[in-house]
Amino acid sequence: MEITYLSMSCVRLRGREAQVIVDPPDGELPGLGKATPDLIVRTEGRTDPDKLRHRDGQSQEIAGAGEFEVRGITVRGMDIGSGRTIMRVEIDDVRVVSVGRLDRQLTEEEIDALGHIDVLVAPVGGGDALAPSAATKLVNALSPAIVIPVRYRSPSSPGSGEFEPVDSFAREMGLAEDGYPSLPKLNLNGALSGSDDSRVVVLEPRGV
Repeated sequence: MEITYLSMSCVRLRGREAQVIVDPPDGELPGLGKATPDLIVRTEGRTDPDKLRHRDGQSQEIAGAGEFEVRGITVRGMDIGSGRTIMRVEIDDVRVVSVGRLDRQLTEEEIDALGHIDVLVAPVGGGDALAPSAATKLVNALSPAIVIPVRYRSPSSPGSGEFEPVDSFAREMGLAEDGYPSLPKLNLNGALSGSDDSRVVVLEPRGV
């Protein structure tokens, strides 16, 4: 399974049989060319039954709380209030959790409900979501195998000027300046074994 960071909260999950876009911006989908994703997952709003219905050549769309099974992909949405949802997507045996614009710490019950996390996609730049220190606290509470920071300042991510750079989060995580090279994408083969230390993987924004 391949993970690409596009911009802001938006990531692409490319599995063996399906492609998922999490939190695309309104309007044209980023970085896709002529390809249409099989599934769009949003951490804000509610599922429109008409958009969830399968139609040849069109994406299906999920938002809000609930359990969903679409094209072999399992999605669970956990309501965290204010119209926002944490989305857990299981694709090719990899469990990816996106917290969208989360701006608070999770309760013990919410943490327990999420269970094991292979990849955590978390905002780290502040602004309307978690600041670097708060993002680090969230990572320590959830203990994912891998954390992918999003919503950080980058010239390749339009609209990110108000955020802090990813370096601020890396320092909070105790990483040396040369300890987190940026990658164009992340490839994973199946679920990841547990570890006391979460690995930070910084992906280069592909832009929108």
